[in-house]
Amino acid sequence: MYEIEAKVRLSDKDVKRLRKEIPKFAKKNHKSIKKDSYYGDLKTFYLRIRKKDENGILNLKSKKVEKGVELNQEVELPLASTSKFHNFLKKINIPLTAKKEKISEVYKYKNMQIELNFVKKLGYFLEIETITKLKKDIPKVKKALLELFS
Repeated sequence: MYEIEAKVRLSDKDVKRLRKEIPKFAKKNHKSIKKDSYYGDLKTFYLRIRKKDENGILNLKSKKVEKGVELNQEVELPLASTSKFHNFLKKINIPLTAKKEKISEVYKYKNMQIELNFVKKLGYFLEIETITKLKKDIPKVKKALLELFS
């Protein structure tokens, strides 16, 4: 699976404007709180343990950035216990690299997910992402994402 995403930091003025503009073409899906713990090199490959609402998710991500757009190969698995998996990683000496918490307002537009995210200690971000299973579809999917992003 390939995840294609673009994100940008927002000013408070941008957030107010986007909260009015996005619902004109996209459907508000939900709001969520995500607590992420990262293990590994955040620039190329890492493990992420996400506590989203009451669910736990393990994400293995191979990350590449091209012209401001992330192209990630990833695998996600459900976790019954995030705390037990944290302890497992600690026992096998895989160090915790970073932690973050974000509050997301999530919208759907066609096959894309649009998020207005507030990341504690960092501020607001707009993130648009989509997924494709086939590598050959990446250029077409990336083009559509960038058109929406602009």
